[in-house]
Amino acid sequence: MSTSIGKHWKKVSDHEDLLGQQYRARTFSFTGSRGSVHSTLVNHLAEQQASHAILYIHGYTDYFFQTGLADHFVTQGYRFYALDLQGYGRSIRPNSPPNWCDSIEQYGQDLDIALATIKADGVDTVTLLAHSTGGLVSATYLAQPYSSTERASQYQTAFPEVSGLILNSPFLALPFSPNTLQWLSYPVYALVSLFPFASLHSKKASLYSKTLHQVFGGEWAYRLDWKPAAGYPLSFHWLKQIIRAQHQLAAKKITIPTLLCHSKISTLNKKTVAEMQLGDGVLDIDSMQVAAQKVFDALSCVAIEKGFHDLYLSHQPAREAYLTSIDNWLNRQQKES
Repeated sequence: MSTSIGKHWKKVSDHEDLLGQQYRARTFSFTGSRGSVHSTLVNHLAEQQASHAILYIHGYTDYFFQTGLADHFVTQGYRFYALDLQGYGRSIRPNSPPNWCDSIEQYGQDLDIALATIKADGVDTVTLLAHSTGGLVSATYLAQPYSSTERASQYQTAFPEVSGLILNSPFLALPFSPNTLQWLSYPVYALVSLFPFASLHSKKASLYSKTLHQVFGGEWAYRLDWKPAAGYPLSFHWLKQIIRAQHQLAAKKITIPTLLCHSKISTLNKKTVAEMQLGDGVLDIDSMQVAAQKVFDALSCVAIEKGFHDLYLSHQPAREAYLTSIDNWLNRQQKES
């Protein structure tokens, strides 16, 4: 059942994942605000005896495909899991539009299912690793006044301890400078409130997509039906829920150890792929840092030279710097625990 609205879930499939025989995919069905929805938990089958796991939560218009990321953590001795949230990737269904979001809190259902399943697999401790909008989803979940013990009591099933949070370019603030955000957020919120069912459609591949996918000369060969180069239509309702969640989160305090990894610079509004690849072409780094410092009490920050918005999808030197930063932070957490 879900933390937020208390519904039951059931496992509807359990099979080898499309990533190959090293991966297992379990899909769960539950009742959301618009009827039956699905959530899919993927896990690497190595390190089955490890008691500490990494749970990856993807960003907007995204799904899990980064096998090298899973391999990295497995070689470090962790179990590795990843969620395809309701309405994304493996969890897309014909009865609801991809990415539809009634509220950011709804994804707490996915996290409840994932964490309860991971505990049932024998894992005691989990570190969340969240990218972009997944960072907002994860932080919103952790800001709820529920401990793992309280969840276990409420649901009569065990939950692991969430011992840390790693943020990969989290969407904690709109992509504008801190000064601009002071006066812009509420007018934008009012605008999207007036047109809740409106959406913006693009027929052209975004410049950021052109930095990534092999069809444009990039390194990665992910599924373009699940991560379209032009994106899905941008819902004004989704944007309203993002702003609402960001404002609410700014008034919270999250005390678990948190690592914020981001590019050294923003490359918003750049006109070429080469310029875009020098930094984060999606979010504003300064606003991200300001927002994070308000929320997280035990925050460590690392800037990655020439890191893309998704730091793992950066060119190899930045990707390696990102993974090394995570490894160093995880090692410190283990020594301090």
